[in-house]
Amino acid sequence: MSKNKKKTTKSGEIKQAIRKTFLSEEDEFQNTLKEYKTKYLPKEYNQLELLDQLTNKDIDWYISVTSRGDGKSFNYIGCMAYLCYYLEFGCTLLVRHWTLQEKAKTLVQDIISTIKMFSLDDLSYKNDTDYIIIYIKNKPVFFITDLNRASDLKQASHLLKEFPIILYDEFLTLSSDYVANEYEKLKIIYQSIDRKENRPYIEHPKIILLGNPVNFDSPILPALKIYNAMQNQEINTIKQHRNILLELRRNDSRNAIKNSRVFPIENDENYLGQFQFSNYLLASDADYTKNMRDAKIATIKIEDNLMMKIVDNQFNTILSIEQSDNNENYCIHLNDVTEKRLLINDNFYKERFIKKYKKDMFLYKDAFSKQYIASHEELQMIDFYKCLPADTNITTEEIYKTVEHNNILDMLAKKYE
Repeated sequence: MSKNKKKTTKSGEIKQAIRKTFLSEEDEFQNTLKEYKTKYLPKEYNQLELLDQLTNKDIDWYISVTSRGDGKSFNYIGCMAYLCYYLEFGCTLLVRHWTLQEKAKTLVQDIISTIKMFSLDDLSYKNDTDYIIIYIKNKPVFFITDLNRASDLKQASHLLKEFPIILYDEFLTLSSDYVANEYEKLKIIYQSIDRKENRPYIEHPKIILLGNPVNFDSPILPALKIYNAMQNQEINTIKQHRNILLELRRNDSRNAIKNSRVFPIENDENYLGQFQFSNYLLASDADYTKNMRDAKIATIKIEDNLMMKIVDNQFNTILSIEQSDNNENYCIHLNDVTEKRLLINDNFYKERFIKKYKKDMFLYKDAFSKQYIASHEELQMIDFYKCLPADTNITTEEIYKTVEHNNILDMLAKKYE
């Protein structure tokens, strides 16, 4: 390491010691974050605004969906290296497959060597079957692992609990690339981390999801119930939805240097930073709440811990795909049958039922539900009217909860306007 590099790092450590002595945790965090942005974050790239709220105890999920090439991956990882080293907590870098662990390690090395906030000589590693730990000057900073190791990592929870910031890059991808039960595996990893009391700065573990608007197919999204927000939130804004902070952003300065002649960009989500969908046949929140009055409801457990929900009254039928609550009335697989959950057998399937979809006879709660059902013809063949109860089975209390839920979301969103 050069003398200048040693001097710079030593200066940073002295400043941090002073902060720890005289500043509150919140001020210490914000000053360290500001220092990174001032020294190492070019103005033309993503400005990591979600991290400004990382100490907010009311937020657990941080989602950044932006146009491709705006520096999310590079700068979030770079900033986490800086914060974790000086504030002495760790970051879990999550990838989908074991083969990507080494690539994540190489990415960290490239970021360190490019930004030059540390030297590559400062890095050391611990390689295990299930994970890679990256140390900066003997401080554990990154824990790299993959979703498929979720169950095995329970045996390493004594290590994992020291890396409470989960950063999952490229959480949105091509439909065929998702791992089965991604949400459940992420949940297991989170629970293995969430075993420590009185954490400094953040209190509880945090999850940061970074992605480009590829599609709505992520298995994580149904559980977060964030579809309407992703559809309706304005571009270049950050808004809070319950315990989720959502950023939607288009980076015009980076887009300006791209060659737009080769492939059309008018409807390119990666360029626009927005999901492309049609509002046709989508029910608004108000319409959905109204439709619940005097409604008959049925739920069918399907693939990947999801359920198809039917809300039907004399005016409209609204369909949605949601996270399973394990209280469904019906299921499509024999191994999901219980005393209270019946199997959708051959008597429920009618090929001609598909015609009702082609005639646009149903509405959808969100774009994901519309897209999912459209791509699963076997679901379109289910005569779900046979699943509906004879009488309405929605209570006034449930309607009230839905209205109250929507009011809370509106209030939280206004905080970031």
